[in-house]
Amino acid sequence: MGNSPSSSNGTLSIVLDSPQTPNSNFIAGRTLTGSVYAQATNNINQVRVEAYITGKERTRVRYTETTYHTDSNGNRRTRHHTRYRNAERSIYRVNVNLGQVENVQAGSQFRFPFQIELPHDLPSSMYMARNGGYSLINYKFKAHVGGHHKVEQLFNVMSAPLSMQPVANLVPPIVRDIQSCCFNMGNITMAARIANTRIGRGETAIIDFACKNRSRQRITSVTVDIKQEVRWTAGYHSEYAKDALARRLFNRTERWGEMSKEEVKAEMQSRQKNTDSHRDRKQQTLQTIHKAVFDGENRVLLNVPASALQTYSGALVQVSHRMKIKITFDGTCIDHPTITVPIYLGTPTSYGAQIASPQPSIPVATAIATPTPSAPPMGVKPSAPPSEAEIDLAAPSAPPAEWAAAVTSAPVVVGHAAAVVGGNANDFDGEGGAAQASVFLPVAEVVPSHGNLINEIKVAVSPSDTVKKRLNDKKWAQVFNAMTPMEYSSVIKAVAIEFDQPDIAALIAPSVRGGHFTHEYVISAIRVVSDWLRTPTITKILPFCKDLHANAGKIKAELTDWEKVCTERDFEQALAVHGQESMA
Repeated sequence: MGNSPSSSNGTLSIVLDSPQTPNSNFIAGRTLTGSVYAQATNNINQVRVEAYITGKERTRVRYTETTYHTDSNGNRRTRHHTRYRNAERSIYRVNVNLGQVENVQAGSQFRFPFQIELPHDLPSSMYMARNGGYSLINYKFKAHVGGHHKVEQLFNVMSAPLSMQPVANLVPPIVRDIQSCCFNMGNITMAARIANTRIGRGETAIIDFACKNRSRQRITSVTVDIKQEVRWTAGYHSEYAKDALARRLFNRTERWGEMSKEEVKAEMQSRQKNTDSHRDRKQQTLQTIHKAVFDGENRVLLNVPASALQTYSGALVQVSHRMKIKITFDGTCIDHPTITVPIYLGTPTSYGAQIASPQPSIPVATAIATPTPSAPPMGVKPSAPPSEAEIDLAAPSAPPAEWAAAVTSAPVVVGHAAAVVGGNANDFDGEGGAAQASVFLPVAEVVPSHGNLINEIKVAVSPSDTVKKRLNDKKWAQVFNAMTPMEYSSVIKAVAIEFDQPDIAALIAPSVRGGHFTHEYVISAIRVVSDWLRTPTITKILPFCKDLHANAGKIKAELTDWEKVCTERDFEQALAVHGQESMA
């Protein structure tokens, strides 16, 4: 690895064009362009240059193995051995035949340009080390001449920019009793609103918060944090790393003020009797809280570090993010109420507009930065990462200085359809991660069935792409046409990243039962998704419900009072559309 290798039959070098991004990363869904250069040192009959691109998940877990033995004196002894388990999984591969030249003379130089479309669903390059192990996602461009004189170069990928359509999360008012040493000190009502739970790395999250303190305890602070958790596996062993990425304090408001002992006692008696005054105060509190989270009265802007990892759910590596709002009370032995909201971190939407069309390849070596690790947790020093030899971080190849005489062949253009995305994982022992060669197996044709669709979604790099592929395949039409409400909801639940579940539900809905999507499917869907996704799911799939006029009441019976308020407009719009269709 490293600079261009030389041998008795020639020299080979890879040059990737510099991507048009601020951090020199290639964007998934865009085109990877560059050239492979070959120079012959002897007369040879043929130069045939081939290349392939790979993307992999790779993990290592350090663990301790305990063994027992009996010494010469008959005493039982214990030994502890440090072991390593490694695993890798192919997530992307494409083969490219760059071309061939006949009757090559010594000293001849050739340039083989290429344009390769990267699949839009590729995950970002990443690296995380902890406790002697690591997890990473990396991409390599490899070239060779007739299986010899191999050269490779790492390059970084950023996931496709996030959708411009925000995914808000309005946390409904929550009432929590405050206990101190088993004594009821009153309660607190709290709510929050996150303007967009899909946030670009390096961008700002907007959080509104409101609460009404009806307890005797004084609120000392309310904080909001963004937490990152990375989990990876190798065989039966696993490791994790938890980091705090950002934190902000909310400003104190008059509603945070505590109540007196007499006021709390009167409030509890009123609640037990369920008096009209209690119901009025409860309704007034809910209205006040609702208004506060929408008017920006107590809002913080939380900057997401650009070094944060992308939210990702793979076979070996899972990266999750959540936003946690915590109310801290004065005193000891007190429960501190929290609100936890899952968020999705990805490539900023703005990157889609910043990327210009790739320019023709220029024979100048460009340095490719290695993946940036996430920010270390507050007050914790991460373990030292493995050496470059261990994790195979190749230096970019530099072409020879003089290529003016190179003969340029016709550019090879490869679309994303030629790529194989996804693959099986394999694991092995040892400190040397490269000790076992990567095995690449062709993907067998999958028999159309509901069970196989579920299995494909679970192992897919992109569940949406998998579903789209099957929806466009006539052989799979019967699977969707015969899908029951329970089967429909099981497909939604199979999607590992919750943020994608409403989109998958909407993607499949028009194809269910030949387009006769009914209220039973809507109800089945909202029963399996998380509470915070029920409203977005209804918004997505309600327009497809063919019997909404007759059965809207059955769907609403499944909703909470808060969900009914939040989806009122959605029902009105869907009913209006179906009313127009029935008159047409």
